[in-house]
Amino acid sequence: MFMLQLLQRVLILTFFWSLVGCQSVPVKTVPATTAAPLSSEPGEPSVEIKSPDSSGRATELTQDIVFNLLAGEVAAQRGALSEAYAYQLQAARLSGDARSAERATRLALHMDKDDLAVRAASLWVDLAPEDLTARQLVVVLMLRQNEEAPVLEHLKAIVQISENMDENGFLNAMAAINRELKRDTVRKLMRKLVLAFPDDPRGGYALAIAALVDKDFAAAEQEADRLVAAQPDWPKGYLVLGRVYLAQGDKAQAKTFLADAVSRFPEDPLLISAYARLLVDAKELQPAYEQFLKLEEIEQEGDSASYWLGLIALELGKDEAAREHFLRLISLNKRADVAAYYLGRIAENRAQPKQAIEWYQRVESGEFNDEAQVRIVRLMASEGAVGEALDWLQRKRIQYPDQAARFYLIEVELLRDHGTPEQVMALFDTAIGAMPGNNDLLYARGLYAATQKRVDILERDLLQVINNDPKHADALNALGYTLADQTNRHQEALDYIRRALALKPDSAAIMDSMGWVLFRLGRYQEAIGYLRQAFDKLPDPEIAAHLGEVLWVTGEQQQARQVWQGILDESPESEHVLEVMRRLKI
Repeated sequence: MFMLQLLQRVLILTFFWSLVGCQSVPVKTVPATTAAPLSSEPGEPSVEIKSPDSSGRATELTQDIVFNLLAGEVAAQRGALSEAYAYQLQAARLSGDARSAERATRLALHMDKDDLAVRAASLWVDLAPEDLTARQLVVVLMLRQNEEAPVLEHLKAIVQISENMDENGFLNAMAAINRELKRDTVRKLMRKLVLAFPDDPRGGYALAIAALVDKDFAAAEQEADRLVAAQPDWPKGYLVLGRVYLAQGDKAQAKTFLADAVSRFPEDPLLISAYARLLVDAKELQPAYEQFLKLEEIEQEGDSASYWLGLIALELGKDEAAREHFLRLISLNKRADVAAYYLGRIAENRAQPKQAIEWYQRVESGEFNDEAQVRIVRLMASEGAVGEALDWLQRKRIQYPDQAARFYLIEVELLRDHGTPEQVMALFDTAIGAMPGNNDLLYARGLYAATQKRVDILERDLLQVINNDPKHADALNALGYTLADQTNRHQEALDYIRRALALKPDSAAIMDSMGWVLFRLGRYQEAIGYLRQAFDKLPDPEIAAHLGEVLWVTGEQQQARQVWQGILDESPESEHVLEVMRRLKI
């Protein structure tokens, strides 16, 4: 195959050479010096390429150009990157072809030879001075080589080139230097760049952003204030100052400021969007809805406003309005999976299972894909079509073999609700037999086994999960909790839960497990401490049941009743709380 490709190149170049035999082809040339022999890789010969005529006049496409281009290709094919670099660089010098200079630059980068890369990139810039990528890359390489003197001129060029592309050149310049310099040096260099363009407000914007990135909020506010004062008719200045207030945690000030900015610039989509999101955060949903309506009118082809309008309308109980907004997303073919999911939810709320299933089936990817599949199955089953639901899941497993484990788990949920424990365990056995060692299936079977008091199966499966992934905190926690709750192996349980808590120190579920095992060990005050932390983080019925039981046993009956009653006020049928109250005869 390699020889065939090489032969094809030779034939093409030979044919091309025959075309130029009777005429000169003017090609841009640049002054070139004799190429010094490059240090070659071990086992590779050094390459010395003689200098071409450097008179500067237009030249023909010569045999030297063809030779260097072809030799560079061949050298790259056989992995002789130093040779390939030398040939491509010489081809660029001879022909004035920026693409050859770019290839030489990328070959040097691939070899991790920044000194060679900066040489080639400088030539690339000479040959293509308006190429933004070339400018940004030469800045990075010069900074790596501590060649800071020419950098500012290249940064100025980046600003001017970006202007022609309708981009913020200051942000493009900052992106080029951000990875190679310390933060304070970045800002000093950016300030020099901004001073070169005193009438461009985007420079001040970039300085404020740079300070925000550094979390130097005082400097960011100073830069943003200066920008707003100097450019009162430029809305982005107000936007960045609002972001500064928000970054400092002053949401009230940010909201007040952006409200004023929106009144000044009622058609600016970025300001409206920022203000509307702050209103959502403040739970001022109706005003937020009105702002997003304005945004939707301004951005006819945009999807963000319709998405937020749909969500807010649902929260406000305006299902029909929400439906219209999500249908608009479908018509725009934007966020279609999310829109289809919520349209399914709306149909489900309206007791329209057939339409709901049709919408859920259109959720092909994204964050709601799993839930949509589960809802399809549940709706089928609720309509009495359990067999049809099982058939559908089996077809999905065949259609998407890489997602087989997920469809097995959905089928498990279906059988838990509409089958027997024996059927559930049989399905787990089939699934794990088909996908041995799958942690998701093993973990799920272990948890189900715990509900059936089969500690032996739980222990076997979760130990295999932990063996596969020693940092699987949830498996460590589940194993520890079950051993604490269903056996007398409390010290062993404590060890597992400690390992889990070390991996996830902020997990309310693991704090709950720690409190429960300490209670079982008779360490009541320590147990209360962990259970209170867990309940503060997550006022969950199961955590409330545990905390209330420990408080009751330690004589704090009034506090226990308060904890339980708080849950029952919201969920009167909470089985966790009712079960512990029955057991304690309360």
